[in-house]
Amino acid sequence: MKKSTSYLAIIGLCAALAANGTLLAQEEGAYNESVVVKGSYTPTIELQQKLNFPAAISDTSSRLQHTFQYGITPTRLKALYAPSRIKAARVVGEPATRLYNNYLRLGMGNYWSPLADLYWSSTRDTKKTYGVRVNHHSSWDKLPDYGPNHFGNTGVTLFGKYIVGDVLQLSSDLGYEHDHNLYYGFTDSTLQAVLGKSRADISTADYRASYNVATWNIGIKNMQLDANKLGYAANAHLADLWGVYGQNEFNLNLSGDVHYGFNLMNQYKGIAYLHAEWDGYTTRSRQAEGPLGFTAPAGDTIRSYRNIVKVNPYVDFLLGGLQFHAGFTAGWDAFTLDTATTFRFFPDVVVSKSLLHDNLVLSLGATGGFDANSWNTIRVVNPYIAPDAEQRATRHYDFSAHARWTLSRKLEVNLEGTYQMLRDDLTFVLDPRFTLGNVYRPHYFADNRFTLGGTVTFVNDEMLTLRAGGHYYAYTLGPDDSVLYFRPRWDALLAADVNYRNKWLFSLEGQLLGQMTGSYGETLPLRYGIAAQVEYRHNRALSLFLRMDNLAFQRYWLWSNYPSQRGLFILGLTYTIPHK
Repeated sequence: MKKSTSYLAIIGLCAALAANGTLLAQEEGAYNESVVVKGSYTPTIELQQKLNFPAAISDTSSRLQHTFQYGITPTRLKALYAPSRIKAARVVGEPATRLYNNYLRLGMGNYWSPLADLYWSSTRDTKKTYGVRVNHHSSWDKLPDYGPNHFGNTGVTLFGKYIVGDVLQLSSDLGYEHDHNLYYGFTDSTLQAVLGKSRADISTADYRASYNVATWNIGIKNMQLDANKLGYAANAHLADLWGVYGQNEFNLNLSGDVHYGFNLMNQYKGIAYLHAEWDGYTTRSRQAEGPLGFTAPAGDTIRSYRNIVKVNPYVDFLLGGLQFHAGFTAGWDAFTLDTATTFRFFPDVVVSKSLLHDNLVLSLGATGGFDANSWNTIRVVNPYIAPDAEQRATRHYDFSAHARWTLSRKLEVNLEGTYQMLRDDLTFVLDPRFTLGNVYRPHYFADNRFTLGGTVTFVNDEMLTLRAGGHYYAYTLGPDDSVLYFRPRWDALLAADVNYRNKWLFSLEGQLLGQMTGSYGETLPLRYGIAAQVEYRHNRALSLFLRMDNLAFQRYWLWSNYPSQRGLFILGLTYTIPHK
């Protein structure tokens, strides 16, 4: 009896240990069996044969296991070994990576087209950043029967930023830019017929446009983004433009922003903004000066003072699943000289809604504003403008609908429709004061424009990106205009970017620009452009590139009397000096 009781106790003890170690966590619904052992015994150790069997691993995921519970009174055993405490781990930051805070890009193309771009900035610093950028691009070739069509752009910018006490950011940049181009829009036969001269009788200085622009920007803003706290920013922009024909324009722009985060009904969050801006211009021009073929009589120097004042308060907040942007733009327009100072008011409202787990975003908007067409703005749009171009402020009321549909992680579709009411809209016609027919003047008109378009983007793991899109434009002209100059009825784009192992980069882009009406009422033909770029990255410091533009070798006209070159190729390299 004692022997049987001993065997039974040993069996029960082994079963209890096994149950505590491996059979406590079982599947729900497993069998639940309980064995209660009662009785007294004297524990003895019997000599038994040694069991020797190999360990086996079995997959128990598909088996229905038993859960046993034993009612044996436990006895706590004290272990002789006490493990040492684990020390707190110290997080060691990753080693600082090598910085590439500079690059030098050099290239040369056909038509004697040099390219240079230099960039340098300070290395990592939590308080300050500063640097410089220098760029140059020019061309020094000629067109058959049109002579030289030189152009060039050179600029240098110094920039810096400093953070004071982690709450205030000071920034500034100082720049200078020099642009030049030729009013080359006349043939040898036109030159002979109008002025009785040959190409050898004139110099490029006789019909050269040249601009110099000095700029200085300075800004301050606090970095407060918390709710229920006030944030602000202030900026000053100064620009001085002077040209070869005696024109000068000085611009001072002062702007500021104030924002405040708040809680709406203790449930919804929002932020209120107030943007204010003053944009002032002082201009001077001499009517007696102009490029070759200028026939206007000599006149006095003309000076003017113009300005625009804007105030734009608005609120951004979420309410009931809708995102609201609600406000308005108001101000005083004293930029157009032949009109008195006029008060302007425009809506600034956009409502958006996200659907299908943010895969579909719909928005409706009613916005507007007015913007100054200064000399510095006009010359960038059309570089063949008269030195004393008329300046006006364009007003626009925009009513839009937009849909962004993310079909998958790789495919996105954007659709948009816009109806715009524009007044003093800017386009260009030839200036009759220049007998060679090569200089333009601004033409301001009233029109309503309807735009319908969209884009489709496909991205495959950052290796392949495809883009396709286009727009259709419908215009309704005002009573004073019957011809729409230099405005296409439609445009289209198809582009592809390939990144092969981050070693080879390929880009291909095709553009179509619909027919336009030129200054003489003629129809400028369809423009079809093909551009491509290939870049080989030898390492992080050195890469080689080849840029190709107008691969269709089309002689197109963006402006009447100004044909383009047929194809442009630039071969170059980019080099970076690593910093410790």
